[in-house]
Amino acid sequence: MLSALIPRSRHIPIKFFLTSRPERHIQSQFKSTQRGLHNTLRLHDIERSIVEADIRLYCTSRLRQIRVSHEDQEPPQRFPLEWPSSQDVETVTKLAGKLFIYAFTALNHIEDKRPVERLRSMAEVDAAPERPLTKPLDDMYSLVLTNALDPDSHRHDEIHTTKQLLAIILVLRESLTVTALAELIGMSTQDIRSMLERLHAVVYTPTQNDSGAITAFHASFEDYLTSPGRAPEVFRIRHSDGHQALANACIRVMASEALYFNVSGSRTSYLPNSQQTFAPISTSLTYSCLHWVHHFIRVTDPSPMAASVYPVLRKKILFWLEVLSAKGHARLALGLLHRVLTTENIRDRLSPEMIEFLRDAKDFVMLGHDAIELSAPHIYLSVLPSLSPSSTIAKTLWPKFRNVPTYDVTGIHRSRGPLLQMSGHAGHVFSVAFSPEGTRVVSGSWDRAARLWDTRTGDLLMDPLEGHRKTVSSVAFSPDGAVVVSGSLDETIRLWNARTGELMMDPLEGHSGGVRCVAFSPDGAQIISGSMDHTLRLWDAKTGNQLLHAFEGHTGDVNTVMFSPDGMQVVSGSDDSTIRIWNVTTGEEVMEPLAGHTDRVRSVAFSPDGTQIVSGSNDDTIRLWDARTCAPIIHTLVGHTDSVFSVAFSPDGTRIVSGSADKTVRLWDAATGRPVMQPFEGHGDYVWSVGFSPDGSTVVSGSADRTIRLWSADIMDTNQSPHVAPSDTALPDGTLSQGSQVQVLVDNEHSAPGTNMKLRSVPSESYQGHSSMVRCVAFTPDGTQIVSGSEDKTVSLWIAQTGAPVLDPLQGHGEPVACLAVSPDGSCIASGSADETIYLWDARTGKQRADPLTGHCGTWVQSLVFSPDGTRVISGSSNDTIGIWDARTGRPVMEPLEGHSDTIWSVAISPDGTQIVSGSAHATIQLWDATTGDQLMEPLKGHKYNVFSVAFSPDGARIVSGSADATVRLWDARTGGTVMEPLRGHTNSVLSVSFSPDGEVIASGSQDATVRLWNAATGVPVMKPLEGHSDAVRSVAFSPDGTRLVSGSYDNTIRVWDVTSGDSCMGLQGGQGSTIWSLIASAMRLPAALSSVHTLEPDYTGTALSSPTLQTVSEELPDPSQFRLEAGWIKGPRDELIMWIPKDYWRGVLMPRTKVLVGRYRATLDVSGFVHGTRWTDCYTPNVTSGNL
Repeated sequence: MLSALIPRSRHIPIKFFLTSRPERHIQSQFKSTQRGLHNTLRLHDIERSIVEADIRLYCTSRLRQIRVSHEDQEPPQRFPLEWPSSQDVETVTKLAGKLFIYAFTALNHIEDKRPVERLRSMAEVDAAPERPLTKPLDDMYSLVLTNALDPDSHRHDEIHTTKQLLAIILVLRESLTVTALAELIGMSTQDIRSMLERLHAVVYTPTQNDSGAITAFHASFEDYLTSPGRAPEVFRIRHSDGHQALANACIRVMASEALYFNVSGSRTSYLPNSQQTFAPISTSLTYSCLHWVHHFIRVTDPSPMAASVYPVLRKKILFWLEVLSAKGHARLALGLLHRVLTTENIRDRLSPEMIEFLRDAKDFVMLGHDAIELSAPHIYLSVLPSLSPSSTIAKTLWPKFRNVPTYDVTGIHRSRGPLLQMSGHAGHVFSVAFSPEGTRVVSGSWDRAARLWDTRTGDLLMDPLEGHRKTVSSVAFSPDGAVVVSGSLDETIRLWNARTGELMMDPLEGHSGGVRCVAFSPDGAQIISGSMDHTLRLWDAKTGNQLLHAFEGHTGDVNTVMFSPDGMQVVSGSDDSTIRIWNVTTGEEVMEPLAGHTDRVRSVAFSPDGTQIVSGSNDDTIRLWDARTCAPIIHTLVGHTDSVFSVAFSPDGTRIVSGSADKTVRLWDAATGRPVMQPFEGHGDYVWSVGFSPDGSTVVSGSADRTIRLWSADIMDTNQSPHVAPSDTALPDGTLSQGSQVQVLVDNEHSAPGTNMKLRSVPSESYQGHSSMVRCVAFTPDGTQIVSGSEDKTVSLWIAQTGAPVLDPLQGHGEPVACLAVSPDGSCIASGSADETIYLWDARTGKQRADPLTGHCGTWVQSLVFSPDGTRVISGSSNDTIGIWDARTGRPVMEPLEGHSDTIWSVAISPDGTQIVSGSAHATIQLWDATTGDQLMEPLKGHKYNVFSVAFSPDGARIVSGSADATVRLWDARTGGTVMEPLRGHTNSVLSVSFSPDGEVIASGSQDATVRLWNAATGVPVMKPLEGHSDAVRSVAFSPDGTRLVSGSYDNTIRVWDVTSGDSCMGLQGGQGSTIWSLIASAMRLPAALSSVHTLEPDYTGTALSSPTLQTVSEELPDPSQFRLEAGWIKGPRDELIMWIPKDYWRGVLMPRTKVLVGRYRATLDVSGFVHGTRWTDCYTPNVTSGNL
């Protein structure tokens, strides 16, 4: 609250009066460099007479109330006529000094019983003025406890139990009612009241058992009981005793019958938690599930307790998650498990079996966190079936949950998940860094904020550091961990107190372009920054003043900077593809630029000894350089399949970590350049930033998926992971890492105990597909075959109805195939590649028809189209030109068409063959005369960014375009004017557009991994987005009859979708789709009163006209064609949550409306025993035992 209030207080016309104990974390909030912001008034600095006057008034009033209350009792108590006398009041006042809590506690003690005698005894307390400040209060607390724990009046076991109860109250994570505390610790409410009655002066006990909360009146009581030298030893309490008692209590509650399957009382699996009417979950169970870890990790000797925790978790781990989900705390599960595995006094006491189980539990939570948070029933129905068979949780619990979906998985390898995931940013996370002690991570994001995270729990440590006006592109800790520096595209640099989040000085200004990178010098005295203004600047970290002149030399944005370990040099990398080394003293370059990368240099780093430099580039490679000679060291590190955005050395210099646009994090041996282990997979988008922890055991990554993840860099730990297999052995998902056979996992009622799957052998040829991104797809003119081109450098043909290969892949290109086209008669296939060539293939034999077409020099061929008569091939390329070729001879028909000033992403020809349209990276569309090559009109402008795809309507009257601005636009081909408002709905770049053969529908494929269908006349969506691809949809095309749509994706797969209305989509490949969705539909009988009608809102999102209900009047079967995938959920026609599918399985699942799936991956669903809706609880079959239990 203070961190949010203090920076804004100057602008609020209110003065705030805050009271608090002088806690360090509160005091630190007011250590501001801004003068006049606050005034501190310390109680002990106020004149004693002023404080005494207030306390005297309080004592007089309170003692009179005590007399009245005791005189009203039966029998009434007698008091001296002048009680309380002025001397009585003065006695308490003098003893209290300046401590109001003393007076409050003393009067509570007096009120309890025999007020006259207890007040008289107060005069005997030593009141010497030279005593320590806490001495009067300590004496008062001692007096209270002496009476409450008098050995002459109470048995030894009573005293021991009372002290234990006090210890429990002091360490409770949240205050509890008498009833809840009694249930939690296994003590009667009467016993608790009896003990606390004697502590009436220091502990508040509510009058009702089920309302109010037990609390100590003042924090000073805990200080007294737990601080050495204050309380007599007989009264001393150790926090660890309270934690041990509560840890045991939590485990006992969780082990009891209070925690069971469907403890939340969910009536249906179709509704999210927010719409469920849950059964009450007791406070004691909720407390136990939330806080058992907090108490467990603070036990002095956790070994015996660990042995009792393991069987409870092994049996009830999903029930525990259900409680967290139903109570809205599912996000805490990962951090709780992480703390058990990483807390120093715990991790060495756990058995290997428990460690493996907890790691698998973390993987379970990481895998299904979206489903766990949204729906408690789907912990069992969706996440549990999605586990790899080797998971200890799967082995233990699959036999107890027989009536759930099962997967037949092929080709999908699931690696060990991250240690921890942190979510909270509202945009891409562009920069992450560990603190010097390794307990914190700082992150910077598109949302204009920096955030600080606890690496032990994943929790935010404070409110976001806000102040930048644009993206925070770079963050770093000072070497002492006290300061965070942030650089932003708002052209400023800011310095923040890393403990309080307070801005330490005015922003550092001087760059004339966005700041892309910042770094501290090794001594923390200086900061270096790199900018979009092509310069580096050096700053004094204490004053914010700029040192020296700007470092000039780069001819492009400076993306990355770092000091050498001795602080004498700085290395930088730039969009100009070079790396430069600068003298910090002079600001001049030390040597010639390091050249070798063929694209932007995104990241550079010095080795810890300063002898080497590592760099990562948009050319997909990592390079090592000698920092003294600039010579390359070893070979280029190749493995990433997209731009390398971030690199860093491990603290010992033996390893390199890299993060890439291919969504992976990789570890490399710095001496050999070889991969150290399997890539870390799990991020759903670009990995922008990576770094090592100070001890080298952990890697942090920040991603465009808005998360920060921590990964174990321990090679032994990873090699022992059950999810990583050596060569020639079965991977956890059933695939073989090498060999000619693929092991496929199949659900079968005769499966071996402990698994939902069994193995069968299938020739790998049956599951062929591209081994890399699919960049282009097309139907043959008769609709019987599909042609595809891939980054694996091949062109393939597939039977459109089954997905079976027609021929062996067509090989010849030396680089990725970027585009293709099929001739109007279907006899010829043209393919264009990054190798600068166009190949013409015989569609029947797969042989080349002629020598490759060359002419687009030094560039990718990005787009191809045949003329309607099949005599010409038109090509667009990265060299800004359009080529027109004779399809028979391969020779150019005319000079290249020039006019665009940037890459031509797409070309199309009108149905009558007279016009060519092209879309460019310059955000323009150009129309050309196909005969003369002349431009027909001024460029069509409207898109903000790259135009990736263009197409003519079948009548030639309109042009459709898709752009990086996430919109689809329609243009009049005759005038160049827009036909309607842009079609909005995609959340990322539109990469491909196509008209249906009748011209009534437009299909668009996007970087957001969806396909959308639009009414070409109105711009309204025809149906919900087609989801199923797990990566960008690069190409879409209609079948000649318009009933199907083919899409090619960066997830390496091809999908054929049914795009007709009604239930025709049930006739899917091999009957598999019918088996899945019609079986589910047949089990869903919906109230006829709630007909499955959806309306489209202005934002093009579907809204059911009626809300889901469990009441049934007359029933009807839902239309399975209305099933859809949305954010991982298969949803019914009224948004029923039917099941959730993990994203790594998307590319292998026949999603709703998918007719054919071509790829090397399969995650085929068997839903024959799947129970859902109001029958979902039948999924649990607890009487089945496992040999592993």
